Amino acid sequence: MSSYHSKPIGYSSTVFSAGPNIDLKELEIQEDWCGRPASSWAVRRIGLLQAKVEQFSYKIYHSSRYGKHHLSRLIPGYVLRQMANEAFGFDGWKMQVLHVEAHEKQSSSAGASVGDEGFKCSVLAEAEVEISLEDGTNTRAGGFGCATLSSKGESYAKAKKEAVNDAFKKALLSFEKIILEHGIKVENNYYVGGVYASDMEKHVQVDNVHQ
Repeated sequence: MSSYHSKPIGYSSTVFSAGPNIDLKELEIQEDWCGRPASSWAVRRIGLLQAKVEQFSYKIYHSSRYGKHHLSRLIPGYVLRQMANEAFGFDGWKMQVLHVEAHEKQSSSAGASVGDEGFKCSVLAEAEVEISLEDGTNTRAGGFGCATLSSKGESYAKAKKEAVNDAFKKALLSFEKIILEHGIKVENNYYVGGVYASDMEKHVQVDNVHQ
């Protein structure tokens, strides 16, 4: 694969134009804010989320019951959902399942067949989700789930649920990395066309005036 496809493509200095029968406003050209906060609101709200996560994790890591595991394994999904609702608002964020793939690991035990008492089916599932905030900020992550039950359907359903939940937790926790990298980039004047979406819109408006 060429280096062209391995590098990010920027449009901060691009001047968009169209023919006489096309209005650029109708095309709704949008910036992809994956892995980057789209507004100062996102920075503040993600900071609030991180404060809640740190407060919860402090109690976990200072308990002798737990080892040094990743937070996605220690914080229940319902706790993170509650934190997200409190930080972003109930309607301020959403999750979309992008992909789910399942593989059957084992379909019998001691020669048992489907319907037999000793039959067990193990399913491994992988999922990818995207979490988007109301301003367009978004992030993606993958997760895994595994289930062993007497029914293939039940095994698949449970493995899929665990995979989606695992991906959700990893995606939500990844907002911390986004903010840390954002702070470093702002400090080093990395963004040329503007820091947030509002800056990008002003940049486009100025370009339109000079056309």
